[in-house]
Amino acid sequence: MRVQTSGLLLALFLLGAGVAQAQTAGVVTLTANKTSSAGAFTPVLTWSTNPVAKSCTASGGWTGTKAASGSATVTSISATTTYTLTCTWGDGSANVSWTSPTKNVDGSTLTNLARFKIVYGTSSTSLTNSMIVDDITRTSASVSPLAAGTWYFAVRAVNTAGTESANSNVSSKTITGATAAKSLTITVTTPPPTGTYKTISTNVWDVRRRSDGVWARIGVVGQIALGKPCSTSFKVGAHHYLVNRSDVTLTKTPASTQLVTYCEKQ
Repeated sequence: MRVQTSGLLLALFLLGAGVAQAQTAGVVTLTANKTSSAGAFTPVLTWSTNPVAKSCTASGGWTGTKAASGSATVTSISATTTYTLTCTWGDGSANVSWTSPTKNVDGSTLTNLARFKIVYGTSSTSLTNSMIVDDITRTSASVSPLAAGTWYFAVRAVNTAGTESANSNVSSKTITGATAAKSLTITVTTPPPTGTYKTISTNVWDVRRRSDGVWARIGVVGQIALGKPCSTSFKVGAHHYLVNRSDVTLTKTPASTQLVTYCEKQ
């Protein structure tokens, strides 16, 4: 059997790199030393990934690149804050398939095929990685792990003497990293102010809850004497507090059972 220096085998053709698969996204766990507080406090966040993520990025109430697991004391908060950790599992795989050769380069029948060699890399002219397929009846194989990016593949045939063919045609596939995120909200409630609050305005307002859940004044519905007690259990805006309905002289029928006026601490 004559062997040409350009390669041993003829009619080796790479059908292509099939569906590129990213590694299945793992699970991100994110916890805090507590998830609610009456007033400002300093959260301690603890997180982990399973399986171990390739990279993680923080957003929301914290920022920056994070390890796949760890614990950190973050900046003190005085308002409700959401923390998010997004992690990536970048490795994946590609299914490579080919047509098996039947002849040598001189046209003779191929009788001593021993294995296939898949060569691959991140450049079509530098296929520096390899994978051996010993079963000569196979015409496809899954190549992994592959980091996110575009990968190029070719196949060589190898005979029992260890002589390799030239590369087949080159095919490519793009690997996308799998990601998962976990968010954690820490609720901070502001305790009502201490001390006695009294009215410093005579106008009494009706209130209504807006679509965003915030209470707002909608119009004057009555009058109240100055110096009447106010309740800090209900507040609208910065200075309007709940007053006793019995202290109010109504000029209009209110839509709400809650009436407010301007109050200050005495």
